[in-house]
Amino acid sequence: MIHVLLSEAGTYHDIVEHLAAGGARVTHVGPDAQAHMRSKLSILAAMLSPSLLRTRKLWSRQDRLLVVGWQALPVLALIRVGLLPRPQRLLVMACFIHGARARNVINRAWRLLNFPGLEFITFSSGETLNLTDNVGIAPAAVHFHLWRQHLDGATAPSQRQDDGSIFAGGFSNRDYDLLLDATRGLGAHLVIVASAQNQIPAQDPAQTTVHLDLPEAQFEMLLARSRVVAMPLKSQGEACGQSVLLRVLRNGKPLIATRHEAIEAYLGRDYAGFVAAGDSGAMREGLRRALSDDAFREDLAGQVSRAYERMEQRGGPGQEIEQFLLAP
Repeated sequence: MIHVLLSEAGTYHDIVEHLAAGGARVTHVGPDAQAHMRSKLSILAAMLSPSLLRTRKLWSRQDRLLVVGWQALPVLALIRVGLLPRPQRLLVMACFIHGARARNVINRAWRLLNFPGLEFITFSSGETLNLTDNVGIAPAAVHFHLWRQHLDGATAPSQRQDDGSIFAGGFSNRDYDLLLDATRGLGAHLVIVASAQNQIPAQDPAQTTVHLDLPEAQFEMLLARSRVVAMPLKSQGEACGQSVLLRVLRNGKPLIATRHEAIEAYLGRDYAGFVAAGDSGAMREGLRRALSDDAFREDLAGQVSRAYERMEQRGGPGQEIEQFLLAP
């Protein structure tokens, strides 16, 4: 039997619903779904919750277990000390991180808690390489999954316009300081939709509008109205930017993005809108050209639309995760 442990209720619903429909048992071992991004402190508190002990009789040694999120660490620790049974197969998913110092700490934990039958599902090649090269997980035990799921707030074709603005959004691993520097003097209004945790300083409203923690429909509406989308990412980090990228793909918007392996997985390495990480001048030039050069902007939009078509041709995310769990 397949068991799914969710670190936060309501997450990864495309995968969870598919597995549950096939008979998997789903158990929430963390907080309810959050309206905004969870803080590191809240994640740590959930990891230390004694509620995990209630899972002692959920699965047997013949079952297969998918643990989604950072509750994987205490689950593995409880298995190692014998307080939870070791399943036939255990897959850990959605444990990506961005800071180098935190990554080193987590790597030591993975090495300490590793045991036969432990496998990982990754969302980026950087995450895969870290596990195989730095942690020592066998390549056959690491499965890459092109993250995708249904996102609320989709726009209608009539709402996809061009108001001349630059849109940027999202929380994790963002370099908004670089973007603010790169867009000065471009003559296009910059619209940022971020989290309060990004701590973006006050801006001149004549040049930049900053929204915090908007509902999904409003987020996507602003993205769909823009002329070009900017995605300024830091070079560090593993999976990042994918949920915003999915909205870019389904709206067919031209994108200027920091080159990052998590985004290359969707667009391909030869996508013309990539710029080097940490290079404000390159981001400025990419945006300037996308704003003013109609042919370049149309080429970017065409590449984005083709990437969306390729992604849509893949099987559903739930089926892919199920294959990982059931593989011999």
